[in-house]
Amino acid sequence: MTCRAATTPTVHPQWRILVPLLTGVLTTSLAVGMINTALPRLALDLDLSAAARTWVADIYPLCLAIGIVTAARAGDALGRRRVLASGLAVFAAASAIAATASNGATLIGARAALGFAGAMVVAGVVSTIGAVFDGHARTAANGAWIAVFGAASAIGPVLGGVLTETVGWRGVFWLSVPSALIGLILTMVLVPETRSAAPVTWDRFSIVGSAGGLGLAVYAIHHLTDGAVVAAVTGIGATVLLVLFVRRQRRLREPMIDVGMFAHRDFAVASIAMAISSGAAAACIYLVSIDLQAAGRSPLGTGVALLPQAVATTIGGVSAPWIANLVRRASAIRTMLTLQAAGLILVATLPAALPVGLALVGVGFGIVGTLATSTLFDASAPSQVAQVGVVQEVAFALGAGGGIAVFGTVATLTRPDGAAVALVAAATACLTVAGVRADARG
Repeated sequence: MTCRAATTPTVHPQWRILVPLLTGVLTTSLAVGMINTALPRLALDLDLSAAARTWVADIYPLCLAIGIVTAARAGDALGRRRVLASGLAVFAAASAIAATASNGATLIGARAALGFAGAMVVAGVVSTIGAVFDGHARTAANGAWIAVFGAASAIGPVLGGVLTETVGWRGVFWLSVPSALIGLILTMVLVPETRSAAPVTWDRFSIVGSAGGLGLAVYAIHHLTDGAVVAAVTGIGATVLLVLFVRRQRRLREPMIDVGMFAHRDFAVASIAMAISSGAAAACIYLVSIDLQAAGRSPLGTGVALLPQAVATTIGGVSAPWIANLVRRASAIRTMLTLQAAGLILVATLPAALPVGLALVGVGFGIVGTLATSTLFDASAPSQVAQVGVVQEVAFALGAGGGIAVFGTVATLTRPDGAAVALVAAATACLTVAGVRADARG
């Protein structure tokens, strides 16, 4: 099974294609980051219960996880540009509904729609990059989207704080409307249509297994710190469904996810490195944010203090292709994981060196994310670009969510020095993965 483009790269120059793709990444990543600082104010204005407030925060990643595999499959069957454009259109509409919501139910429903739309955008962006770019150009394209993703995720809370304090929390959602519409227009003009050349089959058991398994996994991760029993039950349910999903994929002639990709050592190690690096970076932002606000910093001031990590992530993503030309990719990934660990230890032990430590964590994540993503594509067949995109997004999402949940729990259990202990634990995880060689030559 191979990929074919409806329009040749000579009509759609590669680097012009990146503009709408990065606009989609920017739109979804900012939306995720901005809601965190807007949540307290909107919960007060809409008189949300504690449960409703939790669902406003959790429903987006939950629905993204539920929809990501199906969205990637739809891109193979219907066209990746079509899926990306549809996702941006739904994202704009759902953002407008959220901005005008007058009660919690409407807002939660809109956030659910945003999650499914986000899955379509992510699937469309990542698989299009895999189908259109190759070699060094693919590494550079992945570096660009990792840079935008990392920077937007860190800047989002700052921008959310500014909007909430100036125009109100509804501005957080209104901002996404023109951004998504601009991305939609640019997608239709600049992005060539690509899809699988072979017929795409749909297996309803695989759809249910992937959606249920990933959805329960995300739910369990998000509730690890506030409901151990619920987290354990949903975690067991997720494990059962995902095991059944994997077993079924092995039996299918045309699996939704070819789990045989993980038999390639480079692919497996890159996936783990991506998840650990993402988890360490997310946990660092989370733990430092809590500590700074507990010390009296405003949400806006906290966001500004975290900017070094955002800037460094951007620098890391952009510089990764250059680094890949100088040293072996596997060696660079191990070195950057070690650099992340050094940054985490610096943040944990030397408060005065916080900007430097955050910068090391950010640049390490930017480079690891970029090079690990390129490794996934290079270690798989061209026909598997959509599947690789799913693996990449799941590694990022579960890594980030798991990092916050696991290291957040460590911080809670080891008070009063919990944040420092948790950051050192995250550094240990990075060093552990850094010690694993991708192949015999690594």
